[in-house]
Amino acid sequence: MNQFSQGLKYIIIAGIIALITLLFPKTTQLNFNFVKGQKWLNDDVTANFDFTVNPDQDIIDLEKGRIERDHRAHFDKSNINLAQALNDLNNYLLNQNDSLVIDMTQLSATMSGAYNRGVVRDQDFEKYANKTINYKVEGNTVDKAFAEFVTIDNVKKELASSIGINNSLLDGYVFNENVVYNEGKTKQVLQEKLSNLNVQGVEISKGDVLISSGQTVSKDRLDILNAYKNAYAANTKDNKSPFIVFVGYLLLTCLIIGALLFFLISYYPSIYDNNRKLTFVLIWPLIFASLVALVESSYGLSAYLIPFCIVPIVIKNFYNARLALFVHIVVILIASFLSNLGYEFTFLQILVGIVAVLFSSETRYWDKFFIALGIILGTYLLGYLGLSLIKTGSFTGLDWYVFPWLMLNVFLCLLAYPFIPLIERVFGFTSDITLKELSDMNRPLLKEMSLKAPGTLQHSLQVSNLAEAATEKIGGNSLLIKVAALYHDIGKIPNSQYFIENQSGGQNPHDELSNIESAKIIIGHISEGMAMAKKARLPKVITDFIQSHHGTTRVEYFYRNHLKENPEHNFDESLFRYPGPNPITKEETILMMADSIEAASKSLKNPTGQDIDQLVDKIVNFKLEHHQLDDSMLTFDDLEKCKSTFKSLLRNIYHVRVEYPEEPKS
Repeated sequence: MNQFSQGLKYIIIAGIIALITLLFPKTTQLNFNFVKGQKWLNDDVTANFDFTVNPDQDIIDLEKGRIERDHRAHFDKSNINLAQALNDLNNYLLNQNDSLVIDMTQLSATMSGAYNRGVVRDQDFEKYANKTINYKVEGNTVDKAFAEFVTIDNVKKELASSIGINNSLLDGYVFNENVVYNEGKTKQVLQEKLSNLNVQGVEISKGDVLISSGQTVSKDRLDILNAYKNAYAANTKDNKSPFIVFVGYLLLTCLIIGALLFFLISYYPSIYDNNRKLTFVLIWPLIFASLVALVESSYGLSAYLIPFCIVPIVIKNFYNARLALFVHIVVILIASFLSNLGYEFTFLQILVGIVAVLFSSETRYWDKFFIALGIILGTYLLGYLGLSLIKTGSFTGLDWYVFPWLMLNVFLCLLAYPFIPLIERVFGFTSDITLKELSDMNRPLLKEMSLKAPGTLQHSLQVSNLAEAATEKIGGNSLLIKVAALYHDIGKIPNSQYFIENQSGGQNPHDELSNIESAKIIIGHISEGMAMAKKARLPKVITDFIQSHHGTTRVEYFYRNHLKENPEHNFDESLFRYPGPNPITKEETILMMADSIEAASKSLKNPTGQDIDQLVDKIVNFKLEHHQLDDSMLTFDDLEKCKSTFKSLLRNIYHVRVEYPEEPKS
């Protein structure tokens, strides 16, 4: 690894640690979590300092709204000069029509009756018609239903009717009300009621017991405890401890991420040495720490809705269960510092992560994926139920509102499925979903092979079966090697007639070529395959098989022919040698052996079991002697299992009967 790459690695690690640490709170936190209605089963909680429990602002606002809604308006009865009012009305009517004959007695009786009932403005009646008011009459204030008053408009109609005139004659007359709204008195009394509302809070002294062991957390008790937590955070902030708190969180983050890095160095050095793969592993703690911080700062949300199981599901899809579980535990440890849900949250998330690793084996199959999600949901619900029953001792005290969050959590785990192809493109990985798609025989390259090189396709299918069985025997990636075997010889398509499996008799085209030219064509199927794979955008993990399945071996047939023609050996041997590299992974090694064994087995005519065993041993020993397996991760134990599998399958292919021992001669 060059210096630039090494430096970039350190920047990535430091950046992830710094970003995670910045998400933590800047003040010290009390590590308890109370739930309304549940019993507090730990020790008594005692105040370490004096503080004030202010009333809940929402409750204050509701109480203010109730007071304003129920507050009665104040109206005063004013004195009206009835004689003057009658005279003004009479003059107004005569001005309208001087021929009118007005019955003043009837007019006086009607107007007097209206003022005795109380006359109000039409707009006031619309506002207070269904309400009771405080009505001040001659120095006394009484309750009065506003509907008992009469509006100016109705008084005009009554007057017109009593003296027998048209209502329109009174439209322009200004009639004075004698029930008048007292705005000043109304506001004064309302302000007095609001000022009497208790917003000062309750004083708590140092040493007071905030909650006792076994006591149920009531609404009032919860307000006190939350106030204590807030006061505690503010108190530490006033004492200028944020930097010390930051250092504490930084140390813990370094320890957790450091443990993950040491794990990678010890068991997955290929991930640690690759900055792209390392970023993929380290990004998960940062993503989920950010989600927890966001949820914790949002009112009404619970950290139980965060789909932590996405982590093991996705990582296992690209690597294995051990790495998936380790990263999941790291994510939960960091998330636990950001959440106020307590040890139950940590326990439940780790438990569900273990279940996710065990059951989310094949995301490429929807039915198995949904079954895994069902098991995860069941674990969540039963696990939370068990923890709640331990704390409450009854079903009545359960926080049922958490269950919908858990169900939403599992539903969000469905995002793992679309995340997988997205991650593939960002980090250059290859998932089982992609491999399954590549195994479709209608894919362009495989379809072209079936038309132009059918013999090569049949060879590839046989190699695929042999390699897949051997890989399953040693616990390798059987799907990967199955797909790789289908594509490993695509380079033979352009010159298919030069390969024996595609020749159906007649003249051999190699007869017209020299040994060097023939070897060049045979060896060329590697470079041709790489070019075709690149054009078809096959994943690198597949092209590695194309490049390494012959290692650095020679094209023995043409090499030996050329050596026979040139016994003095005055030629460049590299002209007959494949470019390599030699296989590295277990799967690449198995494909190399399966390819050679399948091709060589075609030369067997009515083989016995012993013939097959000798063939397999001979080819494997040849690879070992010529150092083709020197870089391989395959162990000798794995090698023996692979050989046994190859022998067993070939016996079935060639229908080898059981060899009975001969009867001894008497």
